[in-house]
Amino acid sequence: MDMEERETTDAAAAGRFYDALWSSGLSSSALVHGQAYVGQECLLTADEIVAFARRAGITAGTSVLDIGSGNGGPACYLAQQLGCRVLGVDVSTVGHARAQARARELKVGDLVQFRLGDIHAMPLPSAAFDVIIGLDAWCHIPQRPALLYRCVQLLRSEGRLAFYDHVARRPLPEDQHRDFCAQWHFAGLETPASHLATVQACGVDVLSHDETSDYAKRFYTRLVEVFVAERLQFEAISGPERYLKRLDRLQMTQRLASSGVLGQLACIAVKPGN
Repeated sequence: MDMEERETTDAAAAGRFYDALWSSGLSSSALVHGQAYVGQECLLTADEIVAFARRAGITAGTSVLDIGSGNGGPACYLAQQLGCRVLGVDVSTVGHARAQARARELKVGDLVQFRLGDIHAMPLPSAAFDVIIGLDAWCHIPQRPALLYRCVQLLRSEGRLAFYDHVARRPLPEDQHRDFCAQWHFAGLETPASHLATVQACGVDVLSHDETSDYAKRFYTRLVEVFVAERLQFEAISGPERYLKRLDRLQMTQRLASSGVLGQLACIAVKPGN
């Protein structure tokens, strides 16, 4: 299998992974965020998402493209809180259906729309968006340089690229990296340096960047606690064998986050004016 075939398979596998997860009624983020869950399938709280959006320049009337929009939580929440217009794109069929239902339920359909498909293949107008965001989703998307070049093409002059993404703050041994990405259906984990180099190679100017393991440690530690405390409930949903497999994956992830290896890169960049 060549690289292009493998990456296409990875993209489809990520969609199937989340289809199965959400169809089972499980949501890691819902378990962690509790009453503060607004549909965000990421490590950030709702307040942190809004604060990041403000830093990216999102205000009323801003045209936003959310790549990897999942269940549509952040798109709908940002529209509610800031009055921006959002188009969400995701490969998960279940996520797409839930996102559409969320927009109807919250009555934000005049501001938020969703499309199902692969961002690499989806026809979208050039220079149509003021801001493009990603929230812990781009690690699932293959062909990272092509994704970022596409983002630049879709941004208006002086538009902004703003994302949080999982990164390996210290390089993992190749076999461990491969196993970790396979378990989470990541297309691959960048390091902060490699991610920033790819962003800059696209011709945008980086305005701010920050790397941290704090959110990952907070999120996965809480998730392991809930998963252990509610063992009987999760075993009833997926069976003892699958439960133990998931617990092992979560504990491995929590160890990597607590040791500072697994973290996030937050980046805001601007497309130069004409």
